[in-house]
Amino acid sequence: MNIQKYMAFVKVVELGSFTKAAEALDYTQSGISRMINDLETEWGGFPF
Repeated sequence: MNIQKYMAFVKVVELGSFTKAAEALDYTQSGISRMINDLETEWGGFPF
């Protein structure tokens, strides 16, 4: 578990954009995508 991944997830939801979340958190867009992908893997994917 990594708190930065959860912070990235929340920021994506708040801003509605991976790119905007990356800018706000000073990460690259691909870094945010990897973090979200890691969370999906940890959570077992989404059923929809």
